[in-house]
Amino acid sequence: MKTTPPDIRILSEDVANRIAAGEVIERPAAVVKELLENAIDAGATRIDIEFKHGGKSFVKVLDNGCGMTREQALMSLEPHATSKIREPEDLFKISSYGFRGEAVPSIASVSKFTLRTRPEGSQLGTHIDIYAGEVNAVKDCGMAAGTEVIVENLFCSVPVRRKFLKTDNVEASHITKLCRLYALALPQLAITLIENSRVVFRSEQDLGIMDRIERVYGREISSKLMELKECVLGDLKVYGAILKPGESFATNRNVCSFINGRPVDSRAVYSAIKEAYGQLLPKGRYAAAFLFIEMDPASVDVNVHPAKREVRLRNEFAVRDFLLEAMTVKLKAYSLAAMGLEEAPKAEGVNHTGTAADETAKAWEIRPAIRPVITPVCSPRVMPDAISKPAPAFSPQNTAEIQKTEAEKSFQQPPVSQQNAAHQKLNTAPAEKTALPQWRYIGALKKRYALFETPKSMTLMNVSAAIKRVRYAEIIESLEGCPPQSQGLLIPISLKFERSDDECFAANRKAFEACGFEIEDFGKCVYRIVSVPAWVAYEAAENFIRDFVELARDENRNVKRELSADMFARLAVRRIGSAGFAVTEASAQALLERLLLCPSHASSPDGKPTIKEISEAEISRMFAL
Repeated sequence: MKTTPPDIRILSEDVANRIAAGEVIERPAAVVKELLENAIDAGATRIDIEFKHGGKSFVKVLDNGCGMTREQALMSLEPHATSKIREPEDLFKISSYGFRGEAVPSIASVSKFTLRTRPEGSQLGTHIDIYAGEVNAVKDCGMAAGTEVIVENLFCSVPVRRKFLKTDNVEASHITKLCRLYALALPQLAITLIENSRVVFRSEQDLGIMDRIERVYGREISSKLMELKECVLGDLKVYGAILKPGESFATNRNVCSFINGRPVDSRAVYSAIKEAYGQLLPKGRYAAAFLFIEMDPASVDVNVHPAKREVRLRNEFAVRDFLLEAMTVKLKAYSLAAMGLEEAPKAEGVNHTGTAADETAKAWEIRPAIRPVITPVCSPRVMPDAISKPAPAFSPQNTAEIQKTEAEKSFQQPPVSQQNAAHQKLNTAPAEKTALPQWRYIGALKKRYALFETPKSMTLMNVSAAIKRVRYAEIIESLEGCPPQSQGLLIPISLKFERSDDECFAANRKAFEACGFEIEDFGKCVYRIVSVPAWVAYEAAENFIRDFVELARDENRNVKRELSADMFARLAVRRIGSAGFAVTEASAQALLERLLLCPSHASSPDGKPTIKEISEAEISRMFAL
């Protein structure tokens, strides 16, 4: 037990700066964020960002903003020196990006820091060299108006922090993601991002929202979105782009929200998106949304986290309901338009701006009281891309038939006649042994359940869940019990990944190859798929791989061989259903025999029960016998 009073002292400036650096500058992307926000606050319209080795060894941010005088530049290196706020009341109406005055001195205390700046109208600029918080040189320099900051050898004064950084690819992906968010958030800003002397992307000024998303995130994402026109309610305003009904993503990383031009994480936004798409997405799939929200700065508290990524809203429920209302109106209008129905009169309570041709908020009546009862009539759920119909069991006898017919499979659900033919293989394929000699088929209920009588009970079989379990077992057996059966592709599939996805794909490449994919390198982050497993349709292969990589990357793990077989099989059976399966005595008996031979036959791979037993005793209690 401690008996002496503690020796309390004030921390030195150097130690305090390093502690602040630990809170504010946790990785190279945080350096880029702080310098980028300072450039934006300086009124820059063009910002060039360059980094090397994931930002660990070199980061440069050059802007054409207002610049600083020598006195201002030296003052900016002092702790808590800022031009953004003056009085305590300013904390409740922050409109700038930076305001704490911690970033620049914190960065300078843990790196080799060079600052060059010149204000408009001054003949000479100021050059300042700092190493680990110690000023080495202050001199004049010639340069264009604006500011240039170079950060080298990050965490040189606290080398233990470098051990916690990820690989160059991972750190580079964080920087790229950050710059994309700001390029999207500020249409008046042109950002050029350069990695290792190579241009990653170059945004342009004054592009529309859909064009900006396509330029920054790519056509693959923008093609699944629809524009959300500006909606206004009081001092709240929202516009952006949201996911079309019938589309989905494997993860929620394509949900981005911006409040007053600042990229933020907000519970109100995520809650509104989740409820708006609650009835439109399959289980395990996610929406995408890019929402730009404007409100009174006094209603937003950005001073809750050093990184300023998290914000607190004065009335989260009102914001959530407003966003929910705006999105459900748009989804309703899109669905009505897809069905060829006329739009309803313009809604009251929310003012939707835009031309008459673009007006999408006329779909249904919105009451002035926010949060309407949601009864969307959007298109039915579209299941994730996997395989379009059940694949026959793998065996040497049918391998040739699989290779011949698999390439002709379609992504869409095949006609009932084709499904009947596919299910016929299941109906008539002999089981290895008779599993139910004393089970008697009674009949079918609504073509979805098969009823059987056993010596002690009555059993119901869920046909759809049973088919999924049987197909899952067949795929697992084909992947683990023998060399995988593959089909060569006449036209190879080209795949290009983002940096973070590419690293995950490379780490799990052997798992894909072990399951029947043949992969060739085709450039930096680009591959060609020349063969796919026989149980994956050609049209489904690309999305199948991307979904798998996204799931594996988000779970932050390298997929092992036995785990990959399970994940492949689960993805493969998602679209399988009972459509086209004729429930007859012969087909039901054959399906049940195969089901009972499967491990974990009591449930489907997605957890739904396959068989339910009602004992004779339960039946007797029902009738009070």
